Amino acid sequence: MILSGLEAVGDDPILLVSTLFRADDNPNKVDLGVGVYKDADGNTAILECVKKAEEYLVKNQETKAYLSPAGNPGFNDAIKELLFGTDHPVLKENRVVTFQAPGGTGAIRIGIDFLKTCKPDATVWVSDPTWPNHYGIVDAANLTAKTYRYYNMKKGLFLFDEMMEDLGQANEGDVILLHGCCHNASGADLSNEQWNLVADFMLERKLVPFIDIAYQGFANGIEKDAYVVKLLCDKLPEAIVASSCSKNFAIYRDRVGAVSIVSATEDLSKINGSHVLKVVRSIYSMPPDHGAAVVSHILNNVELRNLWIKEVDEMRTRVKEMRHKFVTQMAEKAPSSDFGYIAEQNGMFSYLTLTPEQTQILIKEHHIYMMANGRVNIAGLTLSNMDYVTDAIASLFN
Repeated sequence: MILSGLEAVGDDPILLVSTLFRADDNPNKVDLGVGVYKDADGNTAILECVKKAEEYLVKNQETKAYLSPAGNPGFNDAIKELLFGTDHPVLKENRVVTFQAPGGTGAIRIGIDFLKTCKPDATVWVSDPTWPNHYGIVDAANLTAKTYRYYNMKKGLFLFDEMMEDLGQANEGDVILLHGCCHNASGADLSNEQWNLVADFMLERKLVPFIDIAYQGFANGIEKDAYVVKLLCDKLPEAIVASSCSKNFAIYRDRVGAVSIVSATEDLSKINGSHVLKVVRSIYSMPPDHGAAVVSHILNNVELRNLWIKEVDEMRTRVKEMRHKFVTQMAEKAPSSDFGYIAEQNGMFSYLTLTPEQTQILIKEHHIYMMANGRVNIAGLTLSNMDYVTDAIASLFN
């Protein structure tokens, strides 16, 4: 027998927090753990632009036949434009290919497997901290993962100098996994000036960027959040970009993402694209179409695209308002808590500078659920639960 020699794998920490939250019958419970956007009422609602696009598909879609391993061509072209604009050099020179993927996670996996095809002994540098799946995917491909310092969770500090010092140890051809915006899970992003330094550094050292951009629109806006992609792909000859539509279209369960490969020449782009499709065929053959068809219709329809941008702006604004309100209330209720850095960060996530013991008090005594390391989803805060949450956290300092 070969299926009887394994030991159980421990529960995923994020899923465990969600399980504990659902099992809690306290009416005041608050979920700051699960990584999905929530509106002012605490719901993860379907965007109006998505509903309209789905209505259109119900009335007009005539077949459910396969498309191709590359996915929905209208979606791929729209995502390419979303990331690179309309006149980027990689577009004019036909040096980028974009393929639909099953979510941002699937896009990363395709990119990593393609990387292994190109360089079986590749080293991938990953930020500390980062989204845990980054390590799992690199490990699954049997590639070497190294870490570079990025953020001090205990002090709420972004470590740019330390980051650059660690990347100074990377060798030519090493791959640097970078968060395009709204760093998951610290919320601490580089400034444009810092990104410029990184681009010049990587060009000089001949390093390859692997950009994970899962929150485009949640930092400073759809176009501004693509700055990193445009910059690095302009200055460097090759790159891999994994993008996700889960957050900015709020279609989490539909699993919509894309992987874009930027090559040094048009001929190499064609060759590399063929190998990406080979990877795809070996994993799942064809990507799911519904979510990509929805996104394609939204991005290729002027009215729906404008509605989508408006809805993304509303989501981003609400999260930023919650950040500032949290910081203001904590400064009033517990001056020694020093959570000011929260207001300066982007996206849904941040780390509260709390000890594991303090987070357990919040969970067990106040029914406020978060990761043991203090990572919280700021979108879980609302006007109705803000006082309750800040009172509970302030009690840890008073």
